[in-house]
Amino acid sequence: MGGTVFDPFETLPDGRAKIASHYYPLTGPYDTRDIEVLRYQVALMKIAGIDGVIFDWYGIEDALDYKEIHQSVMTIIPILKQAGLKFVFCYEDQSIGKMIEAKAITKTQAVETGKKAFAWLQKNVFQDESYVKFENRPVVLCFGPQYFKEKSQWEVLFSETHPRPYLVSLDNHSEQFADGSYNWPLMWASTAGKLSLSRLVSNLNDFYTKQSTKPHLVATIFPGFHDIYQEAGAGRSYGFLDYADGETFKLTMDAALKANPDIIQIATWNDYGEGTIIEPTIERGYRELEYIQDVKKTYAEEFPFSRLDLRIPIELYKAYTKAGSEKEKNYIISIYDRLFAAKIDEVRRLMKEAALPLDFAIRPVLRTTESKSVTKQAESLFDTAGKKNIALGMPVVASSHIYDFVASKANDGDVASYWEGGASTYPNIFTVDLVNSRLLDVMLIKLNPKRIWSKRVQRIEVLYSEDGNQFFKVIEPTDYSFDPAGNGNFIVIKLNVKARYLRLIFTGNTQAKAGQIAELEVYAAQ
Repeated sequence: MGGTVFDPFETLPDGRAKIASHYYPLTGPYDTRDIEVLRYQVALMKIAGIDGVIFDWYGIEDALDYKEIHQSVMTIIPILKQAGLKFVFCYEDQSIGKMIEAKAITKTQAVETGKKAFAWLQKNVFQDESYVKFENRPVVLCFGPQYFKEKSQWEVLFSETHPRPYLVSLDNHSEQFADGSYNWPLMWASTAGKLSLSRLVSNLNDFYTKQSTKPHLVATIFPGFHDIYQEAGAGRSYGFLDYADGETFKLTMDAALKANPDIIQIATWNDYGEGTIIEPTIERGYRELEYIQDVKKTYAEEFPFSRLDLRIPIELYKAYTKAGSEKEKNYIISIYDRLFAAKIDEVRRLMKEAALPLDFAIRPVLRTTESKSVTKQAESLFDTAGKKNIALGMPVVASSHIYDFVASKANDGDVASYWEGGASTYPNIFTVDLVNSRLLDVMLIKLNPKRIWSKRVQRIEVLYSEDGNQFFKVIEPTDYSFDPAGNGNFIVIKLNVKARYLRLIFTGNTQAKAGQIAELEVYAAQ
């Protein structure tokens, strides 16, 4: 998020990566498919007394970033099971609307797409002994519903799931047919950008009173709300709920406990964009996990872990990433194995034998050297000094675009903005009218040079025309590598043709579902 403002490959003077968040995880920024990060996180949950994970899940379609999110979910499940933790899926049905908007599916395919997602859940997770159930029915949360708002639609979605899932919707969403509801930070009730404590308390009282007659209750607790959407250029802020030095978390926990819920949902483990995280950060340390431990011990006197034990996972994570041999790595994994089995005395002994530090300090992983976000290596590819980019601001048209990444952003003089074709709508055709015919020398196709725009290969065919009707090939479909660390994320294509129109046809992109241009530059022969 905020790729034009925040670049995680850029290192700040204090050693932190420049990420889109007001808070910084002790591990630094991470990939949620990284096994070592997942072991670290599950170990923290186990030690804190957390019983399981609710996955924010967008389905199984290969659209937008939903496939990668799904892969992350499937990567962590075996680790959760090893640690004896449970899991639940929270379906983001808004993904359907997003896919329609991105032209990945049509409106007529919406219900069938949702049905396919639940058929997958039925086959792959609902029968798992670690999946949470009420009355032998798999629990499904929905962050909404925001797209499927009719009971008849959910009947179709659940038509291949037996027994029928126990549907828990977001408060004030389709409660007339959902089995239950859960609450969430009510940022919509903010006044002058802030959610007051009195308004929060009133909402908690109203929610738990309303739910008191329901057979099962999912209560939600949270530490505050401090999003970064506005600073990242990703939209307006939803508002601010004061962390209050940890007191907001205690307040929502106490309110939940008094309601005697079946599940307490913690919002959230790691939503850094909204600042609701309880995962250890530089700013807050382990405060929420320590408080969860305290609560856990009041209900489970045999709970074996201490506050100092919460410092074990970060040391195991650092030791594993620095390990120079398989023997060292296997030793660390053996410690995790004992931790997941709650053999904490053995864990403490092995930590001591390995001389791994263990105290109450907050020990983040920070960078020691500057990582450059923009390479200089590509400057020699084509020197634009003194030359006029004749494509700048000229009329352009594209066969499709996704969201607001329209064609005109490809020649507006700003490499931070870009055109992107509609998802999975190949071929993506992009045409520029240079207004006057002239002998053309070269064309530059640029992407944002920041390293957050990872290396990718795009397949591009180039054509030219004098009249805009009959086009001739200049370049056959060719794979071009765009690499921030190698060529500054731009390529140079030799033209040597007389033309008024240039057309690019994209038929592949290894990092997106369509063609992308941050800036198209064309230079005439001198």
